[in-house]
Amino acid sequence: MRYFADVSKQDRQKIGQALRDIRHFGDRLQVAIARFIEKTELNLFVGPVSVVRGSGSVQLENHKRARKRVEKGTLDLKEAARHVRLNIARETIDTGGQRGIEGTLVHEGKHALDFARMLSTASLGDVAKFFNPTAFQKEYSAHLTAALYLRRRGGEYADEGIRLGLLKESGSDVSVDPEGIRDRLSRNYGLSPERPGARLETASDPPIRPAGPKISGLF
Repeated sequence: MRYFADVSKQDRQKIGQALRDIRHFGDRLQVAIARFIEKTELNLFVGPVSVVRGSGSVQLENHKRARKRVEKGTLDLKEAARHVRLNIARETIDTGGQRGIEGTLVHEGKHALDFARMLSTASLGDVAKFFNPTAFQKEYSAHLTAALYLRRRGGEYADEGIRLGLLKESGSDVSVDPEGIRDRLSRNYGLSPERPGARLETASDPPIRPAGPKISGLF
């Protein structure tokens, strides 16, 4: 990952520790997300919640540059990550502790991976292979990934998942709460299977489109 220059050494240490913990405690997908963040040139920004617009968020670093790169042709996942920016709120680090940082990195890391996959598949020029989920699909997947991680971690992590409506208790058993996740998406994002929201391609304006065939010649 590439930190923005103003990310402090202390913040980098906390984020680095969170990624190591995710690799240690996570499942296969969560470990892959942590490695994706660590091993690529994903851009990582830390700023106030008023700028990040939540505990974390993901965007294209420069949508015009990303579109131009897609149009050039095949773009692998690692190179696509260079066009993706993962934001973490200052408040998440200051008040959420390592639990908050880990949960945010798992959730937003899934979004970042989706953004890179969207760019990479668009570069293939094959509409059938274009990864372009709806907002509901994207958010449900990220919330589910975070819920599974919080459950695996247990203790205060699971308590946080229950508080957020991602997990539920039944006696001594803690499990993922699909209805709770859907209710959260409807309440906080206005999203549901019936109201799926915009597709990921609209992260760029104009939208990212699969690269067209290259035509040579005079015209």
